[in-house]
Amino acid sequence: MANTALEEVDRIDDMEREDTKKKLPIGWLLLYIGLIIWGIYYAVSFTPEISGWSQAREYTESIKK
Repeated sequence: MANTALEEVDRIDDMEREDTKKKLPIGWLLLYIGLIIWGIYYAVSFTPEISGWSQAREYTESIKK
């Protein structure tokens, strides 16, 4: 009797909805897309070859003030 109860509990795949089985939740999707957009922004903003920004230049400008 104990084995049949464990077998019923182990069948979690039977409890999963078929229409949402392969879909990503909307929160995870928004996070994923947001991180991609943030990564592109970060790379463009803080890569000296692309944006021209450098920490050394910022430092020298702050000393001059």
